[in-house]
Amino acid sequence: MKQVRFIPAEACNLQMREPQEEGQESREVEGRPIVFGVRSVNLTPWSSDRKVYEILEPGCISRELLQRSDVVLNLNHNSDVVNVLGRYRNSERDTLSLEMRGDGIDCRCELPHTNNANDTLELIRRGDINGMSFAFEDDYEDTENGVSYEKTNDVEDGKVVWLRHVKRITGLYDVSIVTHPAYEQTSVATREQSEAIDKAIEEQLKREREAEEEAQKRACGGKDDKRDDDPDDDKNEPDPDDKGETDEDREAREQAEREAEEEQKERERMIAQRRLRQRAHFIRDIEIENFIV
Repeated sequence: MKQVRFIPAEACNLQMREPQEEGQESREVEGRPIVFGVRSVNLTPWSSDRKVYEILEPGCISRELLQRSDVVLNLNHNSDVVNVLGRYRNSERDTLSLEMRGDGIDCRCELPHTNNANDTLELIRRGDINGMSFAFEDDYEDTENGVSYEKTNDVEDGKVVWLRHVKRITGLYDVSIVTHPAYEQTSVATREQSEAIDKAIEEQLKREREAEEEAQKRACGGKDDKRDDDPDDDKNEPDPDDKGETDEDREAREQAEREAEEEQKERERMIAQRRLRQRAHFIRDIEIENFIV
């Protein structure tokens, strides 16, 4: 799934390059649309109980991927002809330069003599525009080597902070000069991505709960579910798991099982409440949008 990411404007360092000859007016801009190790803006602005920031891990973009990519520099991720400012295809005709660094990817482009490019240059000179972002695709299905989620101990605005670690990017599509990164991240176009991230976190929590329950069963001496082909063969044989179990041991095991069951029910109740709150927020947003329209 193609995704768009906006990083803090101060990390982009979008600016005009100094002219090579004195007296000339520069049309060359440079910046860093892809930064490793820096938190993005909040990816889940609609969530009622968590904030998710993304971190691109060093090495998530390989040199081989960069060399075979076709990357457009545009305005606000709009690739209409009038918004195209440059292009990188790893060829002699490139008008956009992309350079891999240890902490990100730098871009440099001499803007064309088009109306939109002229307006963009003027706005960058004035300091009205200083943000950049990029569009990409990651290996989100690989939860070990592609994308992983980390729950932190931080809380912001009453919401738990999570980190989305991107370890492998599989597609790079465009880099963009954007007018307002923080606002763009909350646009309707990113809501589907936000919900997909929430779903991925819920699936990870489910896997962790199942692993914890399995560990509790093993710790409590749970019986192996495997049986021989003939269920009558061992009908009269004593169960080795029960051999030597005292009343105290059995009572402790049963108590642990009851506590684990109650804990699971409480988790399920909390998840149900959280989903109801998210649904209520979603309905409210739709009603507001319809009212505005």
